[in-house]
Amino acid sequence: MKSKRTILSKTMWADKIHRVRGPIETRYNKIRLDKNEKPDYHLSKLLKKIRKNITHEHLTAYPETEILYQTISKKFKIRKESIVLTPGSDAAIKNCLDLFTEKDDKIISIDPTFAMVDIYSKIKRVQQIRIKYNEKLELDYEKIFRTIKNIKISLIILANPNSPTGTIISKKILSNILKLCQKKNVPVLIDEAYFGFYKHSTIPLIKKYTNLIVCQTFSKAYGLAGCRVGFLVSNNNLAKRLYNLRPMYEINSIGAMIVNEILKNNSYVSKNLKDQLDGKKYLFKELKKLKLQYLDGYANFVHINLGDKKNKAERTFLKHNILIRGSLNVPGYKNFLRVSLGPKNMMKSVIKILKNILK
Repeated sequence: MKSKRTILSKTMWADKIHRVRGPIETRYNKIRLDKNEKPDYHLSKLLKKIRKNITHEHLTAYPETEILYQTISKKFKIRKESIVLTPGSDAAIKNCLDLFTEKDDKIISIDPTFAMVDIYSKIKRVQQIRIKYNEKLELDYEKIFRTIKNIKISLIILANPNSPTGTIISKKILSNILKLCQKKNVPVLIDEAYFGFYKHSTIPLIKKYTNLIVCQTFSKAYGLAGCRVGFLVSNNNLAKRLYNLRPMYEINSIGAMIVNEILKNNSYVSKNLKDQLDGKKYLFKELKKLKLQYLDGYANFVHINLGDKKNKAERTFLKHNILIRGSLNVPGYKNFLRVSLGPKNMMKSVIKILKNILK
């Protein structure tokens, strides 16, 4: 007699996915330099304008998103039919895994990268072939090409720029990967969450490569992490299939309204980027004076080597209500702390604490 499988035994695979509940203590009213958000009040004026336009229907009626599709189409010079709205980059990653993979399929991803790549891969129960960074923060591209040639791959996921390393994959290498994958009929998802801090996008290449999908988010350069709005772009055929996998309503009404408004007011985005880049310039100048090693990158954060002062630095920042991130999970970087970029006045607070720690 066969033993009955219980609900718990059927779902034991989910125990392999490690998720941590968020703290009950709020992150609001602190200097948030731990999650690569925009931590200042750069949208205060826009918010006043938006508040006047919010009606009860934005709360009680289901979202209407076609206007935002049109705005994104016009802004990025791409056909509306090539776009799929998503609640952030992570939903775009999930969409692609849902469309292109089945249980036990093999995918290529880089390591470390955006945590949801690993989580959704485990949910889909696909086999990840991870391409790791070495101590120079370089990827083994030969391994990528060798794997594509010799193993049946269902999907490749590459973040460019990548988080948490802040590194990029060169245009030439990306083109070679896309070219080989097109021959092998392998779809490639390029996650461009940090576009804006890095000026090169692969969106124009969707006309050339039928296997390319690109996703972007409004969380980083646009400073709208709380809205949970992103989008993916591909050729019309793939975009239509990805669109078919969307939830009933892709994003919420308030998020759609705010993103639509900010796309029509580019000055907010320009000022946001300028403030963060000015803060970065100041931070690097002061870190050099303090003789602290740091890693420059193509995103909105920096890694700082605190050596044996790392633990003290973590405690001190927290004491001053400044949230920062732990070390980079790459050999040789355990004493580094990650600090999100902010305007110059916030970076001054960071430098002030670092000076006290180094006394």
